[in-house]
Amino acid sequence: MSLNVNKTNQIGLIAAVVLVASNMLGSGIYMLPAILANVGSISIIAWGITLIGIFALALVFAKLALLVPSGSGIYAYVKEAFGNFTGFQINFIYSIANWVALVSLLIVVTGYLGKIFPIFNQQSVATLTQLMIIWIFIFLNLCGARYVGIVQSITFILGLIPILFVAICGWKWFSINTFIQSWQVAPVSKINAINMCFNTIIWSFIGIESACVVSKVISNPKRNVPLATIFGVSLGAAICISTCTVMMGVIPNQVLAKSNAPFADFLVTIFNFKYLMFFLCIIAITNCCGAISGWILVTVQTIKAASEDNLFPRFLAKTNKNGIPNRALLLIGIVMSIIVILTSSPNAQTQFNKIINISVILYLIPYICSAFAIIQIGKNRIIPKSQYIPYVILGIISGLFCIWSIINADLSVSLSAFILTLISMIFYSDKPKIAIKTN
Repeated sequence: MSLNVNKTNQIGLIAAVVLVASNMLGSGIYMLPAILANVGSISIIAWGITLIGIFALALVFAKLALLVPSGSGIYAYVKEAFGNFTGFQINFIYSIANWVALVSLLIVVTGYLGKIFPIFNQQSVATLTQLMIIWIFIFLNLCGARYVGIVQSITFILGLIPILFVAICGWKWFSINTFIQSWQVAPVSKINAINMCFNTIIWSFIGIESACVVSKVISNPKRNVPLATIFGVSLGAAICISTCTVMMGVIPNQVLAKSNAPFADFLVTIFNFKYLMFFLCIIAITNCCGAISGWILVTVQTIKAASEDNLFPRFLAKTNKNGIPNRALLLIGIVMSIIVILTSSPNAQTQFNKIINISVILYLIPYICSAFAIIQIGKNRIIPKSQYIPYVILGIISGLFCIWSIINADLSVSLSAFILTLISMIFYSDKPKIAIKTN
């Protein structure tokens, strides 16, 4: 099957940068300040440490995009470095992580809807709404990557209005006293408090690999994918850090820590004008919906790539006239619907916490393999030593960072991820035939 996509259905550099930044911001920014408020403003230290590992990982993906420009992101890199079996395992885990992460965006949407219409705070109504949103964006993706890029670009620009207002203008209301009073609210040592923040902060960077995964639908991928990765991560990091810091210096900790819609509560705190809050909620919902469409595109491309290599069922690679694997999209919709029902909770923040604790660990496993894949691929390509050593350093730094994050995570969640990795072996069959076809 041809891997080419009609140029009219491809996206350029700007749309690719938006894809990366929107997938990052949409998956965490609207709930992140409230989650970190449960630890305290000491989280600013964790931000600084995390940035070192995250930018090392972003550079890894940028380098991998240059080394394997025709790949499909993490799956292609790991498969080339370590073979079919590891490639299958990582794609299996990465696909499940995407399915779980997508649900977090749905939770944010219904959380902000609940601020406008209290009926959405009811568990049954919120669950039904989340299911409807899933299938609306499954249909949008069937129309092609170009339409997804247009929708995501528009919603991202609209979503930047409240985010940039808080990140830039919010400093006018920032109070150092409010920030210091919430320095450490978690009843643990300072080291443990900082460690508690890492996986939550990493959650805000999930999506840094988005441009790499959908490289087949990006024009001039050898140039645009690395640039989109670096620019997208830089933009997302600056916005996330500024936004969280401002909110912790404006909203009292006891209010922020319990919030289901922190951006709305921010406006209520500084303006005490509820109608402005409604406007912000609508924009937040719009931005999250754009991110949902982008994440579905990323997820379906990973499934398609593995199916074309016979590592996933072949029928999932079948595409419609727009180059979108419609059967894989149907599978995504069904699995996401099941996850929504299984994780349903009467409190949006409680459900959100469940989701990020599971998905962060699942994402870290493919990130670790990607970090070490760059070392192996660089070695296989016989790159000059002067160029290869930086690859090794980047791979080791980002790999150790991800391993350290897993060690600091909840033991039961880490164990569940390990069990899932073992379960993936059951689904890996007919390896000799696959190897022959590949060779």
